[in-house]
Amino acid sequence: MTSTLRSLLSIIQKSIDDIETVFEKRGVAFPSIDEPPSDSDAIRLEATVQAATALLTSAVHQLLANVQPPQAYILNNLFGYYMPSALRAVMETNVVEILREAGPQGMHVKEIAKRAQVDPTKLSSILCYLATHHIFREIEPDVYVNNRLSSVWDTGKSLSEIQESPLTKFDGTNGIAAVIGHCADESYKGAGQITEHIMAPDTAFEDSPERSPMMLAVGYDKGSMWTWFEEPSNEMRLRRFGIAMNGVNSIQPPGAIIKGFDWASLPAGSVIVDVGGGIGVSAISIVRAFDHLKCIVQDQSMFVKLGREHCRKTFPEALSSGRIVYHEHDFFEPQPQTSATVFLLKQITHDWSDRYVLRIIRRLREAATPTTTLILIDTIITHPCPSHPSDIPGANIPPPPWPLVANLGVANASTHFANLTMFTHFNAQERTLMHIVELLASTGWNVTRVHRSTESEGFLPQIIAVPMPVLKT
Repeated sequence: MTSTLRSLLSIIQKSIDDIETVFEKRGVAFPSIDEPPSDSDAIRLEATVQAATALLTSAVHQLLANVQPPQAYILNNLFGYYMPSALRAVMETNVVEILREAGPQGMHVKEIAKRAQVDPTKLSSILCYLATHHIFREIEPDVYVNNRLSSVWDTGKSLSEIQESPLTKFDGTNGIAAVIGHCADESYKGAGQITEHIMAPDTAFEDSPERSPMMLAVGYDKGSMWTWFEEPSNEMRLRRFGIAMNGVNSIQPPGAIIKGFDWASLPAGSVIVDVGGGIGVSAISIVRAFDHLKCIVQDQSMFVKLGREHCRKTFPEALSSGRIVYHEHDFFEPQPQTSATVFLLKQITHDWSDRYVLRIIRRLREAATPTTTLILIDTIITHPCPSHPSDIPGANIPPPPWPLVANLGVANASTHFANLTMFTHFNAQERTLMHIVELLASTGWNVTRVHRSTESEGFLPQIIAVPMPVLKT
C-alpha cells in the first residue's frame, strides 16, 4: 500500500499540474509572490484552479503535520499569535503605503520607521518576522519592498492623505486592511479570554452576547459588541468594522452573492429585504447586476447612516431612484415588510446563539407570503471525519482523496476561524447544515437547496428555504 507521505506527495504533484495547466492555457505563467498584482490573479478564481488549490493546501499542511516532530509542530502553531500582532502593527503604521511610494528599489527600515514615526529596531523585528513568512520581501539586510501578499491590504492612498485623515483611512478600499485591523484588535483581545470564559462558573454556560469573551476582554458591561461600538471612543472601530465586512466579501469570488440563487428569474419589481444588511454591500451587488429588482436594507441606525453614505459614494443612482432604500429595524421585532419576494439573511444567524436565532427566523416566517424565499448565508461547519449524506440538493461535498481529512483540513480553516470568532464576539457560533436545517424547520421553514461557492467549501454558502404550509387545526 502506498505510504501516507507518498499519497500526499501525489496529491500535491497532481494539484500543481492542474493549476499550471490552466495558466498555460491562458498563455501566462503562475505568478510569483514577488511579482506585483496583475490580471492573471483572476485565473486563480476559476473553478479548476480553486479545486486544485484546496487539495494542494490541505495536502501540504497535512504533510507538515506528519513530518514535523510533534513538539515542533505544536510550538510553531502556538507562537502563531505573533502573526496578527505583526500584521496589525504594519497596517496601522502604513508600511505598505510607504513602500509603495518608495518603489521597486525598496526602503531601509530606518527610513520606513522615520516616516511611520516608530522605533526602527522594533519595526525591523516585525518586518523580519513577516518576511520570513513571505509577507514583504527583504532584498538587502533591513531593506524591504512590497510583494503580492503585502500589497493585498494597500489602501491605495498616499501616506500624507492617511495621516491627514486617519478616520477615513479605510473608506473606499477593498476592506482587507480593515479586516486586519478588526481581527487583530477586538477579535484578538477577545480570543485571549476564551479559556477564562469557558472555565469561570458565571460564564461557562452563558449564551448572551453581553457576556462574551470579547466583552470580558474590553471590560465592557453595558451591553453587547454592538452597544460597545456605539461608544464615542469607538467611532473609528465602528467605521472599520463596517468596511471590514466588505473586506470579507472580497475574500469570496467577485459577485458571489449573485451566483447560486437564480435572481434573474424573479419577476420585475420583486423586493429583496436584506435583514441586518449592514451598509448594503450585498444589496448593491444584487441591484447592480439585476436592474429589475429592488432592495430594502434593514439594520440599526448606525449602520443605516453608514450605509446611505456608502451607497451614495459607490452606487448613487440606486439610492436616488429608490432601487435601494435603507430602513431602521430590529429583527427581533415583527417584520414590517409583509410582501417580500426574498428575505436575505447574510451573516446574521452566526452572530446569535440558538434562542436568539429562533426569534429572528420566526419573525420572518410570520411575515412571509406562501411564495417568499429565505436565503440564509452563513458558514457551514463540516467535520474532519466523514458525515452521513444529506438528501438536500447541493448539501454534500465530494469526499477528498485519501489520506486527506474529510473537510480538507486547513484548506477550510476559515470556517473554523469564523466559528471561534462568533463565539468570541457574541457567545454564538457557525453551525453544521443539520443544525441549521433543524432551526429553520422548527420555525416553519423548509430547506430546499444549498449553493456552495465551490463544491468543497463551507464558507458562506447560500441556504435556500421556503415556508412550510401552515397546517389547519
